[in-house]
Amino acid sequence: MQLFKSPTAKADNEFQKAYEKGVNLGRNSWPVAVEHFTEASKHYAEAGDTQKANEASALALLFTALNGRSPDLWANVSAAMGAAGDVQLNVGFPASSQDLEKEALVLSKDLVILGQFSPQLSGQDKVSDLRDLAQKYLELVGSDLIIWKLSNQTIDPQRRAYYLLGLASLVEANTTMDTDPKRSAALLSDAVAQLDLAGEDYKNVRPGTLQEMQNATKMGRCWFCGREVQGLTYHYFSLKADVTGYMKAKYGAELPQAMEGQNVLACKACYSSVKYVADETASMYFDRAMQELRVVAERMSDLEKRVSNLESRVR
Repeated sequence: MQLFKSPTAKADNEFQKAYEKGVNLGRNSWPVAVEHFTEASKHYAEAGDTQKANEASALALLFTALNGRSPDLWANVSAAMGAAGDVQLNVGFPASSQDLEKEALVLSKDLVILGQFSPQLSGQDKVSDLRDLAQKYLELVGSDLIIWKLSNQTIDPQRRAYYLLGLASLVEANTTMDTDPKRSAALLSDAVAQLDLAGEDYKNVRPGTLQEMQNATKMGRCWFCGREVQGLTYHYFSLKADVTGYMKAKYGAELPQAMEGQNVLACKACYSSVKYVADETASMYFDRAMQELRVVAERMSDLEKRVSNLESRVR
């Protein structure tokens, strides 16, 4: 009898099975629901019912994405929910397709942006991406958060937004540190405050951000050229040296200081200049040593040949 059913009847049957054998039985049966929603979509399309075909396709994509963490899948869900229009869908409970469209887009962007994040990230485009995503989370405040409910997860979109804003301030601080350490220090301070408001540190960046903020605010005077610079480990460094009591007494009271305990401070220009000369000198000695080793190796090879020849003659 199934062979003689109309495409619409076949579609309705598959759509019903998607709930009876899939959605209503829990997460482990969602792949079965996907199969029936997909078949239902094909039959609805064959019957010319584009609306129902789009709804079934959107549901198939939703329950596919829920079993993985792919940004591409969630982007597809968002597009499919948009194609379905403003309708109420049954996902085990009533849900708005428009809400699902927004949530899926947020999840897709979240997985991409935070998946690529590192504490050393810089670039104004990255800052914009993080702030845009934070704004999208703020737009979810007060929503039913359907996808998270289906995933048995809880999330506070406002706290998530604070966290993303903290990361954005950190990235902007990295971007400006090379040219404006004072502004970078202020941005790092903002980042720490925003991360604290978030309440959770998903990427474990707060300790490092706090240390960077403390370093960025520090001032020092280069022992070699006398220039005042801001930003320890960025624009000046602390180098091991033999500092006598006389030097400490004579120069230790200067502000900003040019020494710390048994170390002297060096601006990046002086430090890098000394480093490059040291590297070139080390490279020169290395090349010379390798050349001498090659000469020794050649002599050893020649000696081995002679010994071999003598052994042959003796035999």
